[in-house]
Amino acid sequence: MTLGEAFTIRLTTLLKEKNISLYKFLKDSCIARSTIVNIAKGNTKCPTLAIIYQVADGLGMTPIEFLDDPVFKRKDLDYM
Repeated sequence: MTLGEAFTIRLTTLLKEKNISLYKFLKDSCIARSTIVNIAKGNTKCPTLAIIYQVADGLGMTPIEFLDDPVFKRKDLDYM
């Protein structure tokens, strides 16, 4: 699993938990739709730290809270 795939899983899970649509999240967080779409489609295999900060902030959490999930602790996680 790539870091991008793990990122997408975590973002999708959090949006469902918080009952926020992707559209509303992108609108409120000022993150370009294309950025998230490229990560979700696998075009961006490794999201930048800046994107992680923006997404976490948009969800009302710290980057550490965003990354503190088993999906990022998998042994097969490809972060290169």
